[in-house]
Amino acid sequence: MTKTEILAALKNLTPEERLEIIETASRMMRDDIEQKAQRKVERKLRLRAAAEAAVKDYMPGGALHDLWSPDSEPYFESEEEYLNAGVKTNA
Repeated sequence: MTKTEILAALKNLTPEERLEIIETASRMMRDDIEQKAQRKVERKLRLRAAAEAAVKDYMPGGALHDLWSPDSEPYFESEEEYLNAGVKTNA
């Protein structure tokens, strides 16, 4: 149903019926806004939890510490090997 059709149909209703529809539509909009806000909060909490869970991997002794530590040994033997490594994808 288009907006024009809805507005035309509203003209056929009593003022009380129109008000009931307005109240119901407002309630639906409030629910949608609240659900969107709740999803945003939940997403933020999930992202925070993921970030906090990853911290231990970057700390000394963690699985990724050597990749980012200034004290770690180079992954490639030479600058040339690094430049020739390139990026391989599955695409």
